[in-house]
Amino acid sequence: MAIPKTARMEEHLGKTAKINKVGLNAPFVWLKEGVNDFFAMPILAIFYGVLFTVVSYTAWHYLSTSPVLGDVSAPLLAVIILLLGPISAMSLYDASRRRAAGESPSILTVFSAAFKANGSCPSIFLSVILVVLAIAWMMFSPLIYAVFNTGTLNIVSENQTVVQAILADITSGDNQGFVITFFIFTTVVGLIAFMISWFSFPMVLDKDCDPFTAVVTSLKAAMANKIIMLIWVPTVGILVLGALVLTVNFYFVGLVFIIPVLAHATWHAYKSMIGELK
Repeated sequence: MAIPKTARMEEHLGKTAKINKVGLNAPFVWLKEGVNDFFAMPILAIFYGVLFTVVSYTAWHYLSTSPVLGDVSAPLLAVIILLLGPISAMSLYDASRRRAAGESPSILTVFSAAFKANGSCPSIFLSVILVVLAIAWMMFSPLIYAVFNTGTLNIVSENQTVVQAILADITSGDNQGFVITFFIFTTVVGLIAFMISWFSFPMVLDKDCDPFTAVVTSLKAAMANKIIMLIWVPTVGILVLGALVLTVNFYFVGLVFIIPVLAHATWHAYKSMIGELK
């Protein structure tokens, strides 16, 4: 099915964006700019951070305590965040854009960016791509586990789920072939998801281009700055994981601050790497 296009999308069809290469200190510059944006617009950033954290924690609490979904609560939460996170983060991208233009963003103006009429809603289309990748990861993980065990899915006890069996092998380190293969598989899927989404969401907001152009541009930017990507990805992972671990008993409150900073920093990363469409 063809994707409806706005007049601005039609204008940008067939165009490509200039990809800039950045220095090794760029990730730290982006984080600094993200922190500056956070403190320049604290009410807006905290409002978004609280909203994101409440949704994430509520979903986690429901899933982790569910007798049916408890064993797959972590991957399901990841799918929820992949679907809702980038769309809602568009608000903070818009806030950074408005601040750079000398405007004073308000909650009303920037949150409309997350729901703006943008053709066929390419941000939603992009989120669906990420969800498909997440579902593929969840489906193939048990299959990989089966291959490295008995070759069938009948490899767990009555009191153990496949997810628990996988976690047991990872933590024990007994099945090294599986652990290495699973790590490589997870890393590849994660990098693909990151490369697709890194700049595609800010780009559809900024340039109102179609999602395919945004995805291709994001992939090109990531490949042109491989070392930077390999610095940025673990940095983001450490910050988010640290916020979760340190505040796991305090309703994930660390996300209230980390997520807005990373969203603002992502906008600055986008502006430093992606040029105009020509």
